[in-house]
Amino acid sequence: MDKFFLQSGIRAIDFFVISTGFLLTMLCFFAAKDKRNLNRMLLLLFALLCTFSILFHEGVAVKLFAGLMLISTVIVEVVVSKKRNVNASH
Repeated sequence: MDKFFLQSGIRAIDFFVISTGFLLTMLCFFAAKDKRNLNRMLLLLFALLCTFSILFHEGVAVKLFAGLMLISTVIVEVVVSKKRNVNASH
């Protein structure tokens, strides 16, 4: 399995760590809507994980994957938060 990931330029452990962080952040964001502190804490931890992956891992593929996951997480959280605020005000 690691051979498959090495052909793509991403180690399996990096892929699973970043993907797990993304899934946990999204799960908490959508499942625990009223626990804002937990949402922010997970978002901060995920942002740190992606930032360290971008800065300290070798290979463009890992850096690109971490950057895209971070950007997509921020976009989803901003868009959904704005929709929730609009729906709450009406």
